[in-house]
Amino acid sequence: MNIPQQSAAPFTRERVATACDTMKQLLLGLLDSKGRIAEEIHAIRKCGKSLRGGFSLFRLKQSSGREIQAIGRLLSGPRDAVSRLNTWNKLAWNGEPRTAAAIAGLLAQQTHSSARRPPPETIAWCLDRVTAACNELTELPPENLTHTLAKGLAKLERRAIKRCRKLDHCAQEDFHRTRKAIKAWFGASGFLPDGLVSRNPELDHLAELLGDENDLATLSVWLENHGFTPQFAPDLWRTLQASRHQLQEVVIQHIAALLPSHPD
Repeated sequence: MNIPQQSAAPFTRERVATACDTMKQLLLGLLDSKGRIAEEIHAIRKCGKSLRGGFSLFRLKQSSGREIQAIGRLLSGPRDAVSRLNTWNKLAWNGEPRTAAAIAGLLAQQTHSSARRPPPETIAWCLDRVTAACNELTELPPENLTHTLAKGLAKLERRAIKRCRKLDHCAQEDFHRTRKAIKAWFGASGFLPDGLVSRNPELDHLAELLGDENDLATLSVWLENHGFTPQFAPDLWRTLQASRHQLQEVVIQHIAALLPSHPD
């Protein structure tokens, strides 16, 4: 990757700072929510994931990036509940009707019960995290911005490619790590000046596939934690594992077609 023009780094930093302001506005919106909590929190977490990529551009992943990550984890409940229910519905399993009904009922109950606004004190804490992250970004010495940006972007790109190549081993955790690496690169590239980097549209499809695989993994953890283990629902787990394996195979095939156009 060529080092960006001198104007690219200040431009990118300004875009990241503007996204911090957007995240603050979204957080404040939760104080007067009209009942669409899961959707609003989804927007906040989506903004946060992009921001983490943006902070990684300036080598601030372990500081500012962690501030933003803390917000996403704190607010994860409502959106995760909706995602689990949607994943369950897409799985469309009904091999044991009484078990399926028990799972669907509990998932629906948790979705409804989680749709509450966070208390003002929690939102205030989140706002403090965004402010701290943005302050560190704006205080970076201007003379080092271009070099830092070039190194940060190159590292994000290398990590995404490296994670993709590791999927040949089919280790479960590798799919999750690959998804995070691609999302970080996507988040970062969205802050750059138009045309500075090329982004293959097929990577968007890959990210969606990895997201679906991760949703099944998350649902599996929830099922086990709530007593719906392979011992009590063996057919359900066979269905889950078959669906995950099929998705993983599609992901690996997709990557095999993409990697030649992305040299190390």
